[in-house]
Amino acid sequence: MTSAPAMRLTRLSFTGKDKEVAAVDFARAVSLFYGSSNAGKSFILKAVDYILGSGDPFPGIEQSAGYEHVFLSFVLEPEGRPVTLRRSTRGGDIEWIEGASDEVSAASMPSEGLGTRHGKARKGATSLSEKLLGHLGVHDAKIAVTQAGKKDTFSIRNFMPYLLVDETSMLGDESPLRQHSRSMSGADKNLFRFIMTGMDDSSIVRVQNSNEAKTSKAAKAELLETMITEAEARIARFPESFLIDFVDGKGSDGVEDEVLSSLGDTFAEAQTKLDRLRVDRRNLMIDIDDVRDEASEIDTSLMRYGDLEKTFISDIRRLKAIEEGGYFLLRFDDQPCPVCGAEPGNQHRPHEQGELERQHQASVVEIAKIERDIKDLRELIVSLTALIERLRGRERRLKETLDNIDAQIKAAVPQEASLRRGYLDLQSKFNQARLRSEAIAARDALQRQLDEVKKLKTSQGRAEGITMGIAPTVGHELSMVVADVLRKWEYPRVDGVVWNPETDDIQVNGHQRRQNGKGVRAIYHSALKVAVLIYCRQKSLPHPGFVFLDSPLLTYRGPLLYEKYGELDSYEKQLAATPLSRRFYEHLSSLAGIGQFIVVENTDPPSGIESLARVQAFAGENGDGRQGLFPSLT
Repeated sequence: MTSAPAMRLTRLSFTGKDKEVAAVDFARAVSLFYGSSNAGKSFILKAVDYILGSGDPFPGIEQSAGYEHVFLSFVLEPEGRPVTLRRSTRGGDIEWIEGASDEVSAASMPSEGLGTRHGKARKGATSLSEKLLGHLGVHDAKIAVTQAGKKDTFSIRNFMPYLLVDETSMLGDESPLRQHSRSMSGADKNLFRFIMTGMDDSSIVRVQNSNEAKTSKAAKAELLETMITEAEARIARFPESFLIDFVDGKGSDGVEDEVLSSLGDTFAEAQTKLDRLRVDRRNLMIDIDDVRDEASEIDTSLMRYGDLEKTFISDIRRLKAIEEGGYFLLRFDDQPCPVCGAEPGNQHRPHEQGELERQHQASVVEIAKIERDIKDLRELIVSLTALIERLRGRERRLKETLDNIDAQIKAAVPQEASLRRGYLDLQSKFNQARLRSEAIAARDALQRQLDEVKKLKTSQGRAEGITMGIAPTVGHELSMVVADVLRKWEYPRVDGVVWNPETDDIQVNGHQRRQNGKGVRAIYHSALKVAVLIYCRQKSLPHPGFVFLDSPLLTYRGPLLYEKYGELDSYEKQLAATPLSRRFYEHLSSLAGIGQFIVVENTDPPSGIESLARVQAFAGENGDGRQGLFPSLT
């Protein structure tokens, strides 16, 4: 885990009299809980929020009835100290059990009672917030919650929007900085500023006087003017695209996307056609090779059959010679020897007439058999010769088709290459146009800030003298981290990310987060909260080190979730076709050295991510395997 002070969650459990312990364990890096609705996945986040000091009642569900205590076990890094918290489901203080690693070991160890409200514990006691913030290195930080200088003490609860991102916040269009439904924008801004800088508002004791306000105003104006000049220089580096009409720094909505999409479709069609031709050519080559192989085998067979025919003919000649020899021996059996002239009675080896007759008949029979075999063999040779001619004819036709496809490929390759070059060139121009538009928007935002600064009244006692929120430089640095996170997730076309101080939210490629569909809003929100953790680690700023994300990949939802979240819009459909869901888990897993991530999803994860995360499926009441967070009531 990280060498920075942090909390690494290990286990959440519930106990009750005569109740089976209900528990989930968390991985060191990434944990994923997914599956059926109403199985208790989102309840995990709510239970963690409750035991970390939420002032709301225990968010019980039907399956949690009868459970009396909630336990949250974690390890305080970098020391590696195990701690378990215990809280009654009926509310009240929280018990801190040092050295306990789970609910079993906690039962036999002494506990320390902690209050749920920072600085409001009973006399002689402390609060959970002070205990945890002390470990993180945050001590009595004061935050200005109004421009008049009213201050509140920073609490561990102020970290919750950056640690526990529930589904409502994830998909909503409100600022990701929102602490709760009743929080004021100024307080949210300054709490975020403290998290992102580590600088609190303890030094603020009063509104600036006229001279101080004027000096501050002049310095802010000078800084903004410098930043505007830098923005103008960035704009000058990008030529204005001839394809986009700019009006007050804004491009014609949808023009570039329509043109690029049309050319992209044409290029895709050409590429598909070329790919199809190449596949057809490859299949033809395979067919030609098959035909040649078959013809070659038949040629070999014909050669063997030809040799066999010659052997048959040779055998017939030999047998006929034997037949004729026997005939002559029979013919002259009772005559003088044709060699020496001896009379039949004086020949010392007279031939037996029966033996010669049998030899003669056997030769005749064998000759007839071989002649029948020759006839069958010749019929087979004729058949195979006709087959090989048909194969050669098919080979000629296939080669003609292959030549035709080769000609089509030769004509299509330059066309596809030309379309590819045109598409990439046009895409480059559009990217430059978008970057220019983004730079113009940033300049205009700075100009509006400068106008507001110039309008500030600097008389004694006016609240306008207190600055709320993060500085532009911090917003710029954070937006660069968000952009890097999105690129690591392979989010398509991340041309620029900007922090908008007016909405306290990010805008990507010139579009506000809230202007997108729910699925895209969820991805942007998740990227921001992950980026905050990364930014705090890069700047050595306090952060508890874990992040819960409920439904971050909603854009991958299937038809079963359309009724709840609506169907995918056109851009979400494009996004769902990207590998973002896998890259999301790969990136979170790579951050194991700086933090811990718990993800809750309704949709099935990409296959094979078990090596990246501890995966737990909740099947629901009617499913197989683990049905939910709590044992089934049935």
